[in-house]
Amino acid sequence: MKRIWYLARVVAAFGVLSVTLPSPAGAQTAPRAPKEGEVQSDPIRCWWKADRTAVRVGERFGLVLTCAVIEAGPITVVPVLNQLEPGALSITPFEVVSGARGDDVVAPPWKYVQFDYQVRLLSDGFFGQDVMVPALTVTYNLQNTGGTQGRDQTYVLPALPMRILSLVPKSVSDIRDASGQTFASIASRRFRASLASVLGWISFAFAAVLAIFAAVRAFGHLRAKGAAAVRSLPVPSVLGGCLDTLNEVAADASRTGWSPGLARRAVAAMRIAGAVALERPVAQKFVGPDAVERDGQVTVRKGWIRPRRVLLSASVTPRGIASHLGNGRDLRAGTRLRLESISEALGTFSEASYGRNGKPDASALDAAIESSTGVIRGLRTSARWPMRTASAVMKSFTFGA
Repeated sequence: MKRIWYLARVVAAFGVLSVTLPSPAGAQTAPRAPKEGEVQSDPIRCWWKADRTAVRVGERFGLVLTCAVIEAGPITVVPVLNQLEPGALSITPFEVVSGARGDDVVAPPWKYVQFDYQVRLLSDGFFGQDVMVPALTVTYNLQNTGGTQGRDQTYVLPALPMRILSLVPKSVSDIRDASGQTFASIASRRFRASLASVLGWISFAFAAVLAIFAAVRAFGHLRAKGAAAVRSLPVPSVLGGCLDTLNEVAADASRTGWSPGLARRAVAAMRIAGAVALERPVAQKFVGPDAVERDGQVTVRKGWIRPRRVLLSASVTPRGIASHLGNGRDLRAGTRLRLESISEALGTFSEASYGRNGKPDASALDAAIESSTGVIRGLRTSARWPMRTASAVMKSFTFGA
């Protein structure tokens, strides 16, 4: 009995709940009027919300049950929610087909609990009538911070009228808002909004970094404006010129057959590819449109609006590649295989260019062209910035280890 009196005093001190508890002597006590700044409220409130005002027999519709319980100070309202689960809820003549409970929302001093049901009516005797979703009884009790629990109390949820094949039930005086928003849909939209915000900030960060790089490069161009500096071709463009040359050589050879001149053009392209594979400089000479390409040079055109011609050349030989491979360096298997393929192709093309054995071996030259094209394509792929950056990161990790 002392515990019940203690609970009654706590509830009266908080000023938000109206609870009737038995007195020790059976005397009747009038409920205390709320003080200034206090609001008297029921400890629990529940309400229905349907996604439409009229349904057909057998048609599924959404029915949302929301309950607000007080969680403030030393008092907590503990509802019995098992009876509201989709598998246990009985709202005859309606049938609960499926349902789920959303995440609870806490907005002190209230805690909101929500169930989302899918409901239908299967009886054929209600055409043109108002059918009530029956009143629902919710059991709850009050509990304080010390674990003391009051007696079970009930809250009766009013019935909800639904019109069968009509627009508005007869017993309502206004048109209900049929919004289908639930706690789960709000949480989903909030997650998508947060994700979009994060992606937006990441995009802004990338844009800022690119703007800094652009500003630095523009400042560098301004400083070098008076020096008439000429930018060298990037490695992918150099290798692209070698690929174009080999493709032209292969096309000419298929039409007219192999000749020492075609073999020398292939040698020039493979020397440049060998220099790139050995990470050695490639000679680049910007010339006018009337300049003539010499033996050992490969022509590359740069620019779209104002194209310019660049003559490339390198002095790599099979002996130089063999010396690099045999100097005891720890090379990766892919790099070693590329250098060996380039050295073999250089030997084949050089023999056809300067040899004295008569007619070149067309089958060997065709095989060398095919293997050389594959090697140069692999070099160009690894020289582009994503692969180049990944390779630099791997090297830094290797050195760090």
